[in-house]
Amino acid sequence: MRKAILMTLLLICALTCFAQTKVTKKVSHDKMLERFLSYVKIESQSIDEDDMTSFPMTEGQKKIARLIYDEVKAMGGKDVKVTLSNDFYVYIDIPSNVKESVPSILLMAHMDVTPEAAGDGIKPIVHRNYNGGDLVLPGGITLSPNSPEGAHLKDLVGKTIVTSDGSTLLGADDKTGCAVLISLVEEIINNPKFKHGRVMVALSQNEDVGKAALRYDPKVFGDKPDVVIDVDGDSHDRFSVANFTAEFHTYYFKGNDVHPGHAKEGKYGDARTAAAYFVGQIPPEIHPSARDGEQGYVHCYSIEHPADENGNIIKTDYVVKVRLRYFDKNEGEYQKRILAESMTKTQLAFPNLTVTKTGDVTQYENIAYTLPSFLPSMIEKASSDAGMPMSPRSERGGTTSAMMVAKFPDAMPGGSGIYSGQQAEHSCYEWTCIDELLTLVNVCENLITEIANK
Repeated sequence: MRKAILMTLLLICALTCFAQTKVTKKVSHDKMLERFLSYVKIESQSIDEDDMTSFPMTEGQKKIARLIYDEVKAMGGKDVKVTLSNDFYVYIDIPSNVKESVPSILLMAHMDVTPEAAGDGIKPIVHRNYNGGDLVLPGGITLSPNSPEGAHLKDLVGKTIVTSDGSTLLGADDKTGCAVLISLVEEIINNPKFKHGRVMVALSQNEDVGKAALRYDPKVFGDKPDVVIDVDGDSHDRFSVANFTAEFHTYYFKGNDVHPGHAKEGKYGDARTAAAYFVGQIPPEIHPSARDGEQGYVHCYSIEHPADENGNIIKTDYVVKVRLRYFDKNEGEYQKRILAESMTKTQLAFPNLTVTKTGDVTQYENIAYTLPSFLPSMIEKASSDAGMPMSPRSERGGTTSAMMVAKFPDAMPGGSGIYSGQQAEHSCYEWTCIDELLTLVNVCENLITEIANK
């Protein structure tokens, strides 16, 4: 009887150890710091262009992609496949090492940084054993825990903080996410006892100009992932479960130039006034300045002359560019009706010109429509177990996952965006904490284990 009880206890212990096997050989604090610094020293700003079909690529973007590709290849790893595409996306595919059929996971980050702040000559500064006070940077700015940009510093006394010198951005958005995911890959490769399903990692380009999905190739991984996680968030205690659907609409006003003294008989088509009339028909209560929470908006953000194929300005014509943002599909339909009615009213009011809708672009889709129902609770548990509890929120913005869902609705489920370690992104105040990056690797490990146990 005693022997039977002992055997039962040993069996339970073995099964428990299998279910909770964790990575034991961790990336060190100094290795994470070294990795992150090697990424941010590369100037990989993307280029902001209105043409959503183009794919501008800077040399810095190519350089960081090659660096990461070579870095992962050097890690080895049985059956691990690393791909550097012609468009400088990096794809990493780690096969499952368990016999059971478990859900697969795709983790994403982006290698480019925003063009919205200075990004040439980045000089990262490492502040070890942060003392809790102001960080006075040589570039002439002060990062303070009493400011909105530095508020989270209050929680990080004694940790290692990295900033720029204050004259440029740091590039933490999203090279923190890249450092977390490549460290995760290294730990999985170095620890074959860590039990996991199929783990895929995709590092994209041009996310900060809204084009992360433009040259993504779902055929590289083949199968549709069961779970998607975007490591690109800026809140240490939140993760996204919904976001805006984002659409761009363009309206062309083709005018007819006539001296105003003979406007009626000459059939004057005043495109400028017509464009202003069109914008004026949109109710002010759906302008961005009147909306918050999960309320969407309509924003006419550009009224300008178009150019011909030779780059010459067409002074008789105007183009109006409009952003639509909505969480709910019914709200989106309402917004489109408003614009259609405005277009009809404008054409009737100004019959001597033509108004044409020249094209719609869906930049990103709401992840909530296809987010796996079990994922939020898994993220809450994985983050809590790592000592960085996160709770769900709706995001008034878009993520790489949202861009992927918009472009590949049949190949990509909605994916939550979790914290990557970036703070005060898109500014010269940008910073990160190396200790948090290490914790985020643990969050991802926990999540992989939760999914494998499912």
